[in-house]
Amino acid sequence: MLDVIALGEVLIDYTPAGRSERGYPLYEHNPGGAPANVLCGLARLGRRTALIGTAGDDPSGRFLRAVLEEAGVGIGSVELTDRSSTTMAFVHLEADGDRAFRFVRGADTLLSAEAAARALQIGCRIFHFGTLSLTDAAAADITLDAARRARRAGALVSYDPNVRPALWDSPERADAALRAGLGLADIVKLSEEELRLATGTADPREGGERLLHSHAGIRLLLVTLGARGCYLRTREAESFVPGFRAETIDTTGAGDACMAGLLHRLLAADMAVDELDAAKLAEIGRYANAMGALATTRRGAIPAMPSPEEIDDLLNSTEDDSLNDKYRPHYHFTPPSRWMNDPNGMVFFQGEYHLFYQHHPYGSEWGPMHWGHAVSRDLVVWEHLPVALEPDGNGMIFSGSAVADSRDTSGLFGGDPGLVAIFTHADTYPASGTDAEPEAEERPRQRQSVGFSADRGRTWTMYEGNPVLAEPELTDFRDPKVIWYEPGGHWVMVIAAGDHVRFYTSPNLLAWTFASEFGRTEGSHEGVWECPDLVWLPVVDEDGEDIEDAEDVENADDGERAEEGEGAEREGSWVLIVSIGDGLPEGSKTQYFLGSFDGTAFVSSSAEQLWLDEGRDNYAGVTWSDIPQEDGRTILIGWMSNWRYANVTPTGAWRGAMTIPRVLTLRSTADGLRLCQRPVEELKALRGTGERRQEIAVPGESRHELGFGGCAYEIEAVFEPSGAAEFGFALRRSADDAQETLVGYATAEAELFIDRTRAGESGFSEAFAARHGVRLRPEPDGTIRLRALVDRCSVEVFAGGGVAALTDLIYPDPGSVGLALYAKGGEARVRELSFWPLETRQTD
Repeated sequence: MLDVIALGEVLIDYTPAGRSERGYPLYEHNPGGAPANVLCGLARLGRRTALIGTAGDDPSGRFLRAVLEEAGVGIGSVELTDRSSTTMAFVHLEADGDRAFRFVRGADTLLSAEAAARALQIGCRIFHFGTLSLTDAAAADITLDAARRARRAGALVSYDPNVRPALWDSPERADAALRAGLGLADIVKLSEEELRLATGTADPREGGERLLHSHAGIRLLLVTLGARGCYLRTREAESFVPGFRAETIDTTGAGDACMAGLLHRLLAADMAVDELDAAKLAEIGRYANAMGALATTRRGAIPAMPSPEEIDDLLNSTEDDSLNDKYRPHYHFTPPSRWMNDPNGMVFFQGEYHLFYQHHPYGSEWGPMHWGHAVSRDLVVWEHLPVALEPDGNGMIFSGSAVADSRDTSGLFGGDPGLVAIFTHADTYPASGTDAEPEAEERPRQRQSVGFSADRGRTWTMYEGNPVLAEPELTDFRDPKVIWYEPGGHWVMVIAAGDHVRFYTSPNLLAWTFASEFGRTEGSHEGVWECPDLVWLPVVDEDGEDIEDAEDVENADDGERAEEGEGAEREGSWVLIVSIGDGLPEGSKTQYFLGSFDGTAFVSSSAEQLWLDEGRDNYAGVTWSDIPQEDGRTILIGWMSNWRYANVTPTGAWRGAMTIPRVLTLRSTADGLRLCQRPVEELKALRGTGERRQEIAVPGESRHELGFGGCAYEIEAVFEPSGAAEFGFALRRSADDAQETLVGYATAEAELFIDRTRAGESGFSEAFAARHGVRLRPEPDGTIRLRALVDRCSVEVFAGGGVAALTDLIYPDPGSVGLALYAKGGEARVRELSFWPLETRQTD
């Protein structure tokens, strides 16, 4: 018995190969044809295969038989005919290596029923076919009959339509042929466009659901996503699998190589298709992606099929796009691949920090939102877990929060503790069917729902009563943050409602009652309000220690005594954090309010506009819930991007990173209480062998090279302005001085700033190259103390004990690793400087 028998075309691909001396196009004569390509790929991997097909009895046809035989493909049912010449396909390559086909049809449709019967008599584990043999009525009868006979004999039927619209005399016939094949198949491979033709949508998950619903016989679906990877689905499991980066020359054989890899690993699994779980699907998909990626690095199809050794080398290397990108951070959290934005559902439970995030698992731009998921024991090394929450009949999964329901107030855990996620389901209102609301179907609908997990967040179940909260009069109604309010013994939800936030209470996380609202006349309203958070924070001194006696706090009029259960005898204040969408001149940004909260209503005591971070790239930040009382910290993480350019940042197969985790406190300043941010202590575990310098003179109009640097490090310095008008760090400098990012202080303006006008790549957005800053008073001794954490594509700056914070993305060349001190308008001095390289420990 053979492993795979395929039926269909074998032909000559004429692939562009430059130009002649006179400038005429030259074409390379390559063997091809989708079924033949798949079999050659399988034979290269050691599989026993045979082809049922027809070529012309001409030099090209004889060449093709010889190529197949040399490749190890059985040719006993490959016939040569004098009734027509060998079929040809002219391949036109685009600049990115993608291709378009123009066919000159010939003998490929002159199939022989006898040849098919001879091959099938041998038997096979998988029978494979496509649609090109369905374009001719007689050939279609032979093809579909062979598929039925193979299935009756116990073979799996594999189908790759390879739709070529130009070969059909009508769209209706093409559609009918596509569906005829789907009706016979156990295994189906589709491109996104073919998925759209088959189901009406190119969305892999939605299209896959429709396809499996309408075709009961399909047991395994593979949707190819180009360089982004692939999506695999059975009736019980699914997996989005990231692609591999390749120096693409020609994509002619990529899809067929991917199909060969899929069938090879499916045969190797030696298990029923229905038994494949998500992990096994991911393993199969990764192998298929690797084989497809390698096939793009050579011209042609059959000649491009990679060897097992080449595939293994790629699989065992770090060259796949899930790891390798010149801008991927060393120590900031990023998704394994594709799009990420807001942090969600941050909760500490049974020794693990959970980080969920807005995720588009098959695109690198914002799209259908899921909740990605990772866990960590130290906020430094993260373990990526499968997608936790995915769109369902109630809509996409927008932002929200998660809590540990330790008392089982929800009744979902049989008295045990468990995790409950409260999030926004987003879809659109159904059409009203009335003249009064003709556009009702276009109106966004945002409702709040619940998911829960009884196994430490590894699997999640949607609450059967979803949604649990809806306000039909509100279009923007999203991003619920839930906390436990101990004095009242109830849950509190703060949620964004367009131009304000609303508060709701609940005894059980499932039934919610409106309590109050805040913000219609407070704060900035230059963009929609999003991602609120409500925390109580202590006032600390310059060393980060709590201040326990209100009499020791100067200028603390904005503070209040802690409520019982929130740290008696600690001075502090409630803080409401609200992000603002892309409406400000600088894009999206996050504001905060100081005030009081009594369990139902928040009252602001802030007399002026307060911003959490004056950089451009810290948005939607929220805090972890349920951090143990003995730890006592409030820890925030934000999305390190800006809606002004988030969809076009120049990263690879991933897009989106988180800020470093930061401890939030309050500090008394000359301007009143202010939010204070400090990197979590756990990050110090990344420090390598450091450097220390003291008493450095930095002449005006100069760069003082430090002799160390890199692309991932932490640097602290105490500056004495002396006579300098401006001074600071010049980071990520290129050898030719063309690139550098300035972290500086302007003395006259009392402004701490980041200048990324020459930081590297910026052409993706006019808004990116800019200088921006925050007011910063010198320390009582007149010094300026700066702390910066630098990574491959970011710089985060903290000063004034954490009262001033700036977070910016930067995209310098990998070779821009210089580090210098600089001054303008006079000399500056550095009293002391400490530097540590930071090691790569982003994920497990």
